[in-house]
Amino acid sequence: MKLVILFSLYTISLSQNYDEERVDYLANLFNEANKKADSYVWPTNAEKFRGSGPRKKYGSYDFVVIGAGAGGSVVAQRLSEIQNWNVLLLEAGVAGNNLTDIPGTHPPTFFSHYNWAFNSTPQTTAFQGYTNNVLFYPRGKGLGGSTLINGLIYSRGHESDYDKWAKHVGNERWSFKTVLEYFKKSEGYVHRDPEAPYDREFHGTEGPLRVEYQIPRSPQLDAFMAANEELGLNVADYNANKLGVSSQQQCTKNGERFDSAKAFLRPVRHRKNLRILTQSYVTKIVINKTVATGVEFSHKGKNYFVKATKEVILCAGVFGTAQILMLSGIGPEKHLTQLKIKVIANREVGSTLGDHQSFYGIVVSSNYTAPIKPMKDYIREYLKGVGPWTSVDSTQGVGMYALGTNYTGIPDIELMFFPSNTTIMTSRNYGFTKETDHDLNKNVDISKSFRIAVINLDSRSSGTFRLKSKNPYDYPLINSNFLSDDKNEDINIMYKGIQLVLRLLQTKALKAINAKLLGGPLTACGQHEYLSKKYWYCALRQVTGNIFHPMGTCPMGMSTEQGAVVDSELRVFGFKNLRVADASVFPFTPRGHPVAPITMIGEQLGDLVKETYKTK
Repeated sequence: MKLVILFSLYTISLSQNYDEERVDYLANLFNEANKKADSYVWPTNAEKFRGSGPRKKYGSYDFVVIGAGAGGSVVAQRLSEIQNWNVLLLEAGVAGNNLTDIPGTHPPTFFSHYNWAFNSTPQTTAFQGYTNNVLFYPRGKGLGGSTLINGLIYSRGHESDYDKWAKHVGNERWSFKTVLEYFKKSEGYVHRDPEAPYDREFHGTEGPLRVEYQIPRSPQLDAFMAANEELGLNVADYNANKLGVSSQQQCTKNGERFDSAKAFLRPVRHRKNLRILTQSYVTKIVINKTVATGVEFSHKGKNYFVKATKEVILCAGVFGTAQILMLSGIGPEKHLTQLKIKVIANREVGSTLGDHQSFYGIVVSSNYTAPIKPMKDYIREYLKGVGPWTSVDSTQGVGMYALGTNYTGIPDIELMFFPSNTTIMTSRNYGFTKETDHDLNKNVDISKSFRIAVINLDSRSSGTFRLKSKNPYDYPLINSNFLSDDKNEDINIMYKGIQLVLRLLQTKALKAINAKLLGGPLTACGQHEYLSKKYWYCALRQVTGNIFHPMGTCPMGMSTEQGAVVDSELRVFGFKNLRVADASVFPFTPRGHPVAPITMIGEQLGDLVKETYKTK
């Protein structure tokens, strides 16, 4: 019996040429999605995927790849390049559509079936201004994974991350010199903004993943960049290992979201040796001693088992991969025993959850008024590849800074710049309490105000990921544990980031647009003098959230005694044919955004498997 493969074709090709019928179609699509989003209720478990009846056999494949996100899409493409290998790609969600194509429709796609919508457990060291002290963890569900709903920024991290990585795992293939070639292999950079910084030697132009600058720049971003230059900070290509500020490089093609499935799966979906099966929820890897023999999954209400003759490759994401490993008996022995899961291997899965903390408490007014246009005008601009709808939340600027006490030239703070007409931070979008929502937005005029997020790139705090039960459809327990490091290094560096923003606001460039601080004061910090150090430390505990970069639940390393779960060839320690290729393998938090390094990991895995079987 063969199951139906679902990989829907996009019904309308979004290009620079358009007609009014297409504009009307997209306007209606967006309006309908907005209505649904207003009443959409997040799922609290994955019971909709539960299968019934006896487990049927679903044949045999050389490789079974679990998850079609930034890692899995690459892995499936690269392995299926070998014609005599059969590859099955399992994905719980479905393909993207015309709505997910548009970066500016981010809110309604967030509130849709494309988002797993996890939450943290209640926290004590951060998120005090969030409802129930809980942090929202959106994760993408569908072909493309989180690249269907993410912020699109293409930021690899600093070269020192990878040299440190190589030393940590004892393998030079993870050094910057080596990974740069993999980054360039994937990247299809197009320099469509001649005024943007571009270091040619650090970019690839022939790869499948489209990367470009968002255009045009807001006058507010120009003022922000000029303010940086006043302080002696350069305008620079941050993907060339340089400190400085620029407009953002993003994964779009002429302004259209270019998710990982578009880049890596869509061009090869007709390969006879590649089967892409959506609506497939993996519940367990079947293991015989030290060999992964296959995968159990549910599909459209039925249960199946598929045999893997060569390898099972987990690309289910930082949470999905950890959950599947634990359900399969690979995880912390004490935790699995408590849940009455048979322990096959005692591994520290989920014990080192990392993320980049982000402070959302800075909103700035200006005398520049961005025109608020009818929706169809934004759509017309988008179809030409320009305008606010070609970026998520109108994000436009990225700055990388080294603010630590020992100046090294290695960034530890990122500033993200959101110009006017950005989605307002609200209780619904961010999870703030009504009081926090009011304090942050009471004086905001979205046509004049802009936001600056302060992001900690070198987080020392570490959280945990654990199962709620042995029921594979239960959502997990995610303990973020932000701003909890013993020496307070995380909150100290973020305070320095806030001080940098305040210095920028005193420059001639930003005074010229009458930039003034909004976003407060916070009622919860009213016992402290407004803008004092004590006030900011209180505010950081209130409205520091995440930038949606969870990672590190199955870290790479040299030994299990040091807490590593996978080795430098992405194999789960102790198993001959079980590998992982997603954000869960990061041994620490790199100083960039995850999509680029996850893509690189997928490329590495493709070569590692080919080397294992001596096939090219």
